[in-house]
Amino acid sequence: MIDAAYTEAVSSFNGIGIVKLMGRYAGFIAHHASLVHNEVDFCLIPELPYELNGPKGLYKQVIERVKAKGHCLVVVAEGAEEGLINPNEKITAVEKHDGSGNLIYDDIGNFLEQAIKDYAENQHQMTVNVTAIDPTYAIRSVAANGGDTQLCTHLAQHAVHGAMYGFTGFSTGKIRNSMCYIPVITMMEGGSNKVSIRSRIW
Repeated sequence: MIDAAYTEAVSSFNGIGIVKLMGRYAGFIAHHASLVHNEVDFCLIPELPYELNGPKGLYKQVIERVKAKGHCLVVVAEGAEEGLINPNEKITAVEKHDGSGNLIYDDIGNFLEQAIKDYAENQHQMTVNVTAIDPTYAIRSVAANGGDTQLCTHLAQHAVHGAMYGFTGFSTGKIRNSMCYIPVITMMEGGSNKVSIRSRIW
């Protein structure tokens, strides 16, 4: 999907590609997908503090990148709105929740598509061609590869062994390359894993 957005961006005059990926509370998918594709200029994730307007805001940086390179590529996690440091820039107008109680954000990809167009025209008298791609859950609908199959087999086998041994309320997982039995309560108390924006890989 990022390849497709990049092709659209470089094939258009002042082209800008935006790809919205899964990641409501953590930006691992957007983060690692951006690392894989060397042409990504900006990656927005929930853990990253940023602003849209202002001298260091996303809008200005995108336009400067387009002026310098002729195109720009932005990857954004669906929950990247969490990183906005200016409360006046919030995108979701009315807070809604799904059946599990998770917050449903307004579509940040569609929002950025129109907002960047408007900013370029109003602030720089410049026409840009913005293409927003939302693969939704298509990215996880591909066939499993050999590594996926092997990991799932090990997880299933250890789950059965744990149940036969008499364990309950547990899950299996790989920790430091060892298969482990993990109490569900421990997993719940541990909270969600987040991207560390102070890490070397970020």
